[in-house]
Amino acid sequence: MSDDGREREERPGGRGKGRRVRRQLAEWVSLGVSTALILALIVFLVHSGLTSARGSVVPEVKALPDRAEQHGGAWLLPVRVKNGGRQMLGDLGVELRYTPPGAPGPERVEATIDYLGKHSEQELYFYVPSDPRGMAIEARPLHYQVK
Repeated sequence: MSDDGREREERPGGRGKGRRVRRQLAEWVSLGVSTALILALIVFLVHSGLTSARGSVVPEVKALPDRAEQHGGAWLLPVRVKNGGRQMLGDLGVELRYTPPGAPGPERVEATIDYLGKHSEQELYFYVPSDPRGMAIEARPLHYQVK
């Protein structure tokens, strides 16, 4: 007999069969783990490519007239600004347009947020001359820098 491992496993008495089964099991487990790791890497790379940090980031701006409060002769109107993107925004300009009852046209005010982190939100407060619940209100982003 030669020193080949296969020939040694096939000795009479069946001792070599147990080793062969264990070796085959180890090979299958190794194949399964390797396949799972490769598939996980592919899924990660595809997901990273589809949800890349590059591209447009559009902040959400929403006036909240139901939360307005009166202070003296003016009303304080909160506006929520949300950055749902994966990058920080800087120098974010926010415009609020409102039409007081009886006014011929809308009035416009602006504010700037210096820094709005990724996946974060902030509230701005604007003074308006009368109860905002009875006004036509529009809030929108004007400009920003992606940092």
